[in-house]
Amino acid sequence: MQKIRKIYPVDTAAKLFPPTARPTNTSVFRLSVLLKEEVDPEALQSAAEKTLERYPYMAVRLGKAGFEKTGAPYAVREETGTPCAPFDLEKDEYLLRVLWYGKRISVELFHALADGAGGLEFLKTLLYCYLTGGGAKIDPQGKLLLPGETPREEEHEDSFLKYYDGRKAPVRKMPPAFKIRGEPLPEGGRNVLNGVLGIEGLKKAARRQKATVTEYLCALMAHSIYRECVNENVDDEPIVLSVPVNLRGAFPTRTIRNFFSIINVSVPVGHAKTFGGALQAVKEELRDKTQAESLMDALAQSCGVMENPVVKAVPQFMRDAGTRFVFAFFSEDVKTMTVSNVGLIDLPADMLPYVDHAESIIYPTERSPVNCCLCSVNGKLTVSFVRTVRETGLMRFFFGFLARETGEEVTVYTNDWGTLDGQV
Repeated sequence: MQKIRKIYPVDTAAKLFPPTARPTNTSVFRLSVLLKEEVDPEALQSAAEKTLERYPYMAVRLGKAGFEKTGAPYAVREETGTPCAPFDLEKDEYLLRVLWYGKRISVELFHALADGAGGLEFLKTLLYCYLTGGGAKIDPQGKLLLPGETPREEEHEDSFLKYYDGRKAPVRKMPPAFKIRGEPLPEGGRNVLNGVLGIEGLKKAARRQKATVTEYLCALMAHSIYRECVNENVDDEPIVLSVPVNLRGAFPTRTIRNFFSIINVSVPVGHAKTFGGALQAVKEELRDKTQAESLMDALAQSCGVMENPVVKAVPQFMRDAGTRFVFAFFSEDVKTMTVSNVGLIDLPADMLPYVDHAESIIYPTERSPVNCCLCSVNGKLTVSFVRTVRETGLMRFFFGFLARETGEEVTVYTNDWGTLDGQV
C-alpha cells in the first residue's frame, strides 16, 4: 500500500501561479455539474471526505517545501459569493472548494493544484461518491478513479519533466494583442453568463466548414470580438485567443497535476471581419501549433527556464518577481481572451440520468476582463463567459450566430452579479 506523504513537490507549471495570484487574477477555476434534483448537503459532505481520501495529494495547502498535508477538517459549503474567488495562500486551508447551490455541485481549484483535466477526474469521483452514497447503482465502466483504490505515484508526477527532452525553447516575439474594454462592474466579484445548446447541431455546423468544434467556436469568438468590440478606424492589433491544450493526448500520463500548454491563436483584424476569414486563420494556427514538434517546443518553454541551474540559484523572491514580470508582459500583453475547451465530461452511462448539464468557468484577469470556457455532457454544450465589464454585446452576437447556424435553441442564464436588473 502506498504510504501517504506529508509533502508533495510542486510541479513545473504550479510554480507559475502563486507569484501571480491576486484579487484581480485569482488563478482559480471552477467545474460544475447541474443535477436534476436538489443537492443533499450532508450526502455531499460525506462524498467530499471519501473523494479526498482517494486523492490525498489534493488534500493539501501550499507551503514553503511544496504541497503540504493540511490537518484542517474539510467542509463543503453552500455557495454564497461569486465564482473563482481567491484563496488565502497564507492560511492552513485546502486549495480546493466543494460548493453546492440548488441543483449545482461545484469544485473550485487553485490552478497550482491541477489543470482542467485533473479537476474533472476529481469531480467525477466526487459525483460517483455522492450518487452511490444516496443508493444509486453505478457501473463505473473504467471511466473514473474509484474511492477505496490505492493512489498511484504517477497520479501526482510532474509530467513536464518526464517528457522534457532538454531542448531550448524557441524565442517568438508576439506583438501586443487587441484588448477588450468596457465599463467595469463593481469590484469584488465576477459575472457569469452561460449558454446551453445541443451539441449535435454544432457538430454538423462544424463539419460543414470542415472544422473541429474548437476551431469553429474559436473562429466565431474572434469574429464576435471584431463585430462588437473593435473600432476598425483605430484598432489594428490582432485578436489573439489564448487556448489551453491538454498535453495528455500527445504524451501518455496519468497525472492529475497540471499538464497543459497554451497556444496563442492570432487572427488579424482583416480576417476577423468575416466568420470565414476568421476560421481560415484559426485552422492554420491551431493545426500548426498542435503538431508534435510544436508541443515539444511548448514543453521546453514550460521547463527550460524553471530547470535552468542559474535560475534555480536565484533567491525565491527574485524568481517570483521575474514570474510576475513575464506574466504581465509576455502573457497578458499578447492575448485578447482565454478560450478553454474542457471538452466532453465522459461519465459512466449509469450517472447520466442524474445530470442535466455542466459548467466550467475560468477566472478573468485585469487585462482580459472577458474569458470563456466550454464543456459538454449528456449531449449539451455549455459556453460560459466570465466577465468584469458590463457590456454584453459580444455574448449576444456569439449566441445569436450559434442559434442561427446550428439550428439549436440556446438557453442563456446568468448569476446576475453586478447587473442592475439581471439583464443579459
